[in-house]
Amino acid sequence: MTTAAAAGAVTVLDTSGPPLLAALGAGPHVVKPNAAELAAVTGQTDTAVAAAGLRALGARAVVASSGPDGLHAITADGSWQARPPALLSGNPTGAGDACVAALAAGLATGAPWPEVLREAVALSAAAVPCPVAGDFDAEIYRRLRTTVPVEETHAPRTHR
Repeated sequence: MTTAAAAGAVTVLDTSGPPLLAALGAGPHVVKPNAAELAAVTGQTDTAVAAAGLRALGARAVVASSGPDGLHAITADGSWQARPPALLSGNPTGAGDACVAALAAGLATGAPWPEVLREAVALSAAAVPCPVAGDFDAEIYRRLRTTVPVEETHAPRTHR
């Protein structure tokens, strides 16, 4: 993580436990734990409070995934909740990786957070109906990327 930061690379950190805490000092652009990992590493069950704690330790933004309940992002620019408009059944293996890919793509293009979150929820949800990790349903993705609601929320803010 430190090497990537020194090179000026935009970073998305998707890990948990001690490795997550160890990497925060390098100032990752986005940390993407799931809700259980976030609670385990911070001792907080309130996602907004836990995410604010990770931001205070060095994460520039925290995007916590909650499975079918979508994503909660806490950033220096604000806080948002994005949820899939419908529950999809299938194999969730690979949905987190699809989410990370969409987050990285959005950061690379400089898209605004609501758009980044909409894409991340759409792509990760489109991966769930697929039996093989790494695949996604392109039709579901196309449909969801215009229908995923993103709501601004109010969360504890820390300045970075």
